[in-house]
Amino acid sequence: MKKRKYHGKKRIDINQKSFAFTHRYDEGKFAFEKLRIIKDAFNLKINNRLILSSIIFSTIFVAIAIKMVEINLFYQSQDNYLSPAEYSERGNFYDRNNVSLTANLRMYNVGIKPEEIYEEDKFIRKLSSLYNEISEDKLKERIDLNRFFYLNKVFLKRKISPQELQNIIDLGETGIIFEDSYERIYSQRELFSHLIGYVDIDNNGLSGMERSFNVILYDEDKGDVVSSVDTRIQHIVRDELLGAMNLYKTTGGTGIVLDINNGEVLSMVSLPDFNPNHKIEENDAYFNKNTKGVYELGSVMKTFTAAIGIEENKFNTNTLYEISDYIKVGDNTVSDTKRPCELKYCSVEDIFVQSSNIGTVMMVRDIGGELQKKYFEELGLFNKINLNLPELSYPLFPEPWRAVNTDSISYGYGISISPLHLAYATATVLNGGYLLNPSIIRKDKDTDYGRKIFSEETSEIMRYLFSKVVSEGTAKDAFSAHTDHRYIVGGKTGTAYKVENSRYKVKKNNKMTTFISAFPINKPEYIVLVWLDEPKGIIGEYGDPDNTWGYTDAGWNAARVSKNIIDRISPILDTNARYLPSENLIIKTSLQ
Repeated sequence: MKKRKYHGKKRIDINQKSFAFTHRYDEGKFAFEKLRIIKDAFNLKINNRLILSSIIFSTIFVAIAIKMVEINLFYQSQDNYLSPAEYSERGNFYDRNNVSLTANLRMYNVGIKPEEIYEEDKFIRKLSSLYNEISEDKLKERIDLNRFFYLNKVFLKRKISPQELQNIIDLGETGIIFEDSYERIYSQRELFSHLIGYVDIDNNGLSGMERSFNVILYDEDKGDVVSSVDTRIQHIVRDELLGAMNLYKTTGGTGIVLDINNGEVLSMVSLPDFNPNHKIEENDAYFNKNTKGVYELGSVMKTFTAAIGIEENKFNTNTLYEISDYIKVGDNTVSDTKRPCELKYCSVEDIFVQSSNIGTVMMVRDIGGELQKKYFEELGLFNKINLNLPELSYPLFPEPWRAVNTDSISYGYGISISPLHLAYATATVLNGGYLLNPSIIRKDKDTDYGRKIFSEETSEIMRYLFSKVVSEGTAKDAFSAHTDHRYIVGGKTGTAYKVENSRYKVKKNNKMTTFISAFPINKPEYIVLVWLDEPKGIIGEYGDPDNTWGYTDAGWNAARVSKNIIDRISPILDTNARYLPSENLIIKTSLQ
């Protein structure tokens, strides 16, 4: 039998892929080859299905992820779509005498559960009638969106009153839910606006102590905070500053009262201020000038020049300097408004008491820049104050510290610090030389000293110089008009011109004035600081207690305000600073 020969090729199509094989006459080999091809085709089909399934599942996952991102972005942009949080009553602030500074008013949040709404159109009409700001179309869009994504709740309006709540209940509709909430109330209104701060709609602290103690205020064990401030003193300081702003037509002002021995802040006022119960768009009123603002404060900085020189035995109060009509500081000519003494040579005491710029530059040149910078660093004048407030600024100082900087900083130019920096640094000079631990929380101890920077002897001499400024120096006019004052006060004036267009504009109404004082100066208990921005002079009749004869220096305004504050707060503080004859005041005029 003649064998048939087959020379052609047969094609098999599986899943659009062609496989070719050649028929062989050997039936065994042909069967094996056919089985192999079928197996390969089957495996290919399974792999294609697995790949297709993976693609489908990946596509679904990506689509879901995209939708979730979309949802999150959408809700973040809509206040009424915030997910309800765990609302708990926030702790409160109290002053040092347990006077309430904050309170919590119970309110309610209202939301909807779209899946529980039976008649959507009726529901939308009723709810829109109560909330005119939400259109029916917008409300329907939100409800439909929530149904589509199966979202549980969505806030429509937050922090409604009990009456508003009752109005919603009276609608008699299902699908409405309510959440407990609390409205933060500031019972003292503007009085502590910068110190206490304020919260957002969720009662999270945004500024001041509300922000600093945010976690503690929600702590079940430590919920309330007792501050160091005294409401009575705060009221007096603010009242006197408001009067000064009106009288001297200032653009702003600050006041600080510190315990000189334990660092407690008894009062801190910054004007203008604001009512945290009715916040408006942020402006200058929200700026805490005491802690956030940094300024060139003028002659109050001479306190540190004198203290450093005395501490380092570079001079004493009787050391004489030849005072000319002017002195060169870099490219600038520095002069005095008046001579510190009638003679050619003036003592350190005269230079300080009469606030001579020329004499102070000569004093600091004997000290040197290295010592000046060392003490400024130790006094904390290069860093933020260690205080539990978020609104704190770094001082501005020159780098490198050159000879011209040493000269200008000695009398208050070339370094910018906050009023609070000045208060604590001056307290260190006068309290025996101890650096204080600042606090806005009431302390259980009368003293809380840090490291010692100045000797008791230096501190005693500086207290004497401060007393002479008030009795005979640049603050004499503020205190001599009221000879019946019962408290011994010492202080230092500071007047500085402000910078305009990168230059100091020398004119009457372009000044910042400061008076830093302590009382009773023979054994200080409290620091009082007053700072005024752009005070105007007053020309009145002879005998008018408000008359400044047109002068705008610190002795004519800031010192007067300080005197008024001290007269009013001293009885409250029950200090032993009763008026004493001058001979009973410890006087030390030279180093032995």
